[in-house]
Amino acid sequence: MKTSRIIKLETVKHCPIIVGDGILSELEGYFDFSGYSGIVLITDTTVKRLYGQSVPQALKATGKKVLLLALPVGEKTKSLSTVEQGYQFLLDNNVDRKGLICALGGGVVGDVAGYIAATYLRGIDYIQLPTTLLAQVDSSIGGKVGVNFSGKKNMVGSFYQPRAIICDVALLKSLPPAEMRNGMAEVIKYGLAMDEELFHILDQGEKEFTTAELKDIVMRCCRLKAGIVEVDETERSGQRAILNFGHTVGHALEAATSFKGQSHGEAVAIGMTAAARISQQVGMLDQSSVHSIENLLLKFGLPTYCQGVSPDDLMATIRFDKKTTLGQTGWVLLKGIGKGVVNQPVAEDVVRRVLKEICR
Repeated sequence: MKTSRIIKLETVKHCPIIVGDGILSELEGYFDFSGYSGIVLITDTTVKRLYGQSVPQALKATGKKVLLLALPVGEKTKSLSTVEQGYQFLLDNNVDRKGLICALGGGVVGDVAGYIAATYLRGIDYIQLPTTLLAQVDSSIGGKVGVNFSGKKNMVGSFYQPRAIICDVALLKSLPPAEMRNGMAEVIKYGLAMDEELFHILDQGEKEFTTAELKDIVMRCCRLKAGIVEVDETERSGQRAILNFGHTVGHALEAATSFKGQSHGEAVAIGMTAAARISQQVGMLDQSSVHSIENLLLKFGLPTYCQGVSPDDLMATIRFDKKTTLGQTGWVLLKGIGKGVVNQPVAEDVVRRVLKEICR
């Protein structure tokens, strides 16, 4: 068994996060499957092609019956119709309350499979087996599960913690460059909003990471998110909003383009650019920091502006942001690199001016 490190989210239903290299073939060594009647592996067609034999084989080593459900690839899969298909699959295969769902894939698979687990028979156990950088450092952690609805991002969902999160960085070696860039946006988010040292590590280091560096980066991001989730699991205190730095404009951009054109990471990168510029406009962030932020995004091949999108369309979509209450959007801004602040009111003319800058 290869060495890995474990974080236990003690206040979030004791969910361990396990980060290692080559550990997905040894699943029974990292999670106790003994109490389950069977295992349902939910993945997508791309991941099935890569790991549709090795992962089920590892799960069958537990002595349990393993079923596999492969969903279509893409953001459109995050829908209630897909959830219904999942319910039907579970019913057709007589999955009971002691069944375990394993979500093998990126953020879409994790969100959909987690929501199915949260709602089938009023909730059955699931574990996250994230296969992308974005999922390993962000979307698999914290128990946010759900789907898009009526063109709005993550409008239907729940807070439902997995029983374990097992991150195998060896899986990242099969990712295309575009998918790694997608995940780097979330890594950079942690540096900008919460961890100045991480920002400088990324800024001064190489673009390509060794396996050891990848493990360190994933573990570092997991610790940051776990720390926030422990104190604000269901966003009641507002502290968890720090994790949405860049996502107000990012989600608006995804919705305004019907989830076409930009990946989630690219949209968040543009959103972080907008948030940094708004921070500068309101006197919280100096111009040199804005330049440093944009240069880091460009270093990792991420965009800092968008084309073919109307600022007016973005403004209209922002009004539906989950951080908008009584018509007032609470922005996540920066008062310095690594120093994010939440629930910041911003005048509409400032937002509109920045949106015009980034919509070329």
